[in-house]
Amino acid sequence: MNSFLTMIVGTPIRLRHPSVRVIALPMLASLGVGYELSSSSNLVTHAGSLLLLGLLGFQCWRMQSPRWPRPQTAAHNPPPEVVELSSRTQMLSSQVLQACGDAVVVSDGLDRIIMVNPAFLTMTGLSPSEVVGHSAELLGMAPLRDSHLNGVRNALQAALRWSGESTQTGADGQQIDTCLTVTALRNEAGQITQHIRTFNDITALKQQQRVLAEQARHDSLTGLPNRRAFTERLQQAMSRARRQPQTLAVLYVDLDGFKSVNDRHGHAMGDQLLVEVGRRLDACVRLTDCVCRLSGDEFTVILEGAGHPDEVQRIGNRILERLSASHLLDGQRVVVTPSIGGTLFILGDNANTLCQRADATMYEAKRAGKARFVLNLHQTEKRQVQVN
Repeated sequence: MNSFLTMIVGTPIRLRHPSVRVIALPMLASLGVGYELSSSSNLVTHAGSLLLLGLLGFQCWRMQSPRWPRPQTAAHNPPPEVVELSSRTQMLSSQVLQACGDAVVVSDGLDRIIMVNPAFLTMTGLSPSEVVGHSAELLGMAPLRDSHLNGVRNALQAALRWSGESTQTGADGQQIDTCLTVTALRNEAGQITQHIRTFNDITALKQQQRVLAEQARHDSLTGLPNRRAFTERLQQAMSRARRQPQTLAVLYVDLDGFKSVNDRHGHAMGDQLLVEVGRRLDACVRLTDCVCRLSGDEFTVILEGAGHPDEVQRIGNRILERLSASHLLDGQRVVVTPSIGGTLFILGDNANTLCQRADATMYEAKRAGKARFVLNLHQTEKRQVQVN
């Protein structure tokens, strides 16, 4: 008996058997019922005794049920520490979203906006009421379609994220260059339930890139377009001339005696002379024309839509006359003359053949005595003008 009591006392309370107080009544009742069942042959007595046993068993279960653990209740009501951790995590997530420097937009599966952060409102100048509940596409955001963003739909089908550059429109209509990341959230069936757009404003970076790209296309000394820009603009002019036939001419200009200026007066004065030559060339042509410095003392002129070879001839003569006039540099008078070779674009030309023909014509002007303009109208016809 002592060992039995010791086992009961050493067992955790929630796992112990019912107390003696609780089991005393059903034990005594079961003894009486057992006696009645064994000593009586009356069927009514038997039935009453069985009913009494059932009622006593139910009462005993009801008295003991609060003592036994209920795992299913714990599943529906997580421990307080779990609830507190979940609440702290949600609060932290909200604070991170609010403090994030990048603009964040959350939309549903139909791309209707359901949430934005302050950085997005600051970037666009919009208010929450102007954004939440509206279509992302109608607010100027890049739509998530292949026709607008290359491969975005395929990327979101194959994975969960797409990144690339995009343009966002602010409330004032200003275009904002951004680096856009689109993330898709899916349900258990694999259907997209939310889109998360993250915008990183790279407007300043893109502007700097454009400035650097423009600088890379211009000569650092004269400010004129350089060889790279000349090639690009000539290709564009030739494409336009093919679509709509018009007179397109290329002139190559080389300075006679430039080396002697460097040798006699120094490279600093030679640089001043090149700057002055660039200014005079630019003043001789129309706004639609393009003057470039290829290298050293070699310049080119693209005459687009001149209208007639006679107009090309007139412009070439004007360049010859202006560049042959003396230059006053640092109080000293310097004189150089140009050798100019020009040619007209004909169907079938490419950039190389056109430039080679103009360059060959320019050297022909040099061999003929310099200080002159030679225009190559066709392979067999040339016009030549020299300085008086």
